[in-house]
Amino acid sequence: MPVTQKSSIAHLATDPLRNFKFVVTIHPPKGKAINIGFMSISGLNITVDVIAYREGGYNTTTQKMPGQADFSPITLSRGVAVGDKTAINWMSELFSVLQGTGTNKAGHDFRRTVDIQVLDHPVTYSSVPIKAWFTVYNAWPTSVAWSDLDAGANQLFINQLVLAHEGFGYTVAAGIGASDAKAPGNGTA
Repeated sequence: MPVTQKSSIAHLATDPLRNFKFVVTIHPPKGKAINIGFMSISGLNITVDVIAYREGGYNTTTQKMPGQADFSPITLSRGVAVGDKTAINWMSELFSVLQGTGTNKAGHDFRRTVDIQVLDHPVTYSSVPIKAWFTVYNAWPTSVAWSDLDAGANQLFINQLVLAHEGFGYTVAAGIGASDAKAPGNGTA
């Protein structure tokens, strides 16, 4: 039996979002939010442990139940730019809290809310719609690292910031065009 081909269904409404156009905003407990460009972000995932349960007399299968949820650390990478000390200042703030040598008042929190907004592409106008939005809750740095220095290499000097956190919210835009994804509500994914 012959198959009749139809025209392609590919159009903006069916195009997946691009992963290379995004903005990261770090919100300190007090003060102005900081917009930072990163070249890559990894670790946006949730894992739920499985609890296996079996009773005598029902030994043919194992009942599976959801256990505790865990959120992987998020790794943000970027090229080192002159004058930018955001990552090391945040780690130094945490380190001073751990040592008890900080200069902040009692009750100052080193945790931050971090927004990651995936932007629309292609865009033919000056205002760029937000197509997906992650809000990471209670994030703090577990590691700040720099790439190796090598006089024989032809590479960029890279800084990595690894964040522990207590979950994230996620939303995606309802449609194409100027439709924006809204900020996720409080709570975890």
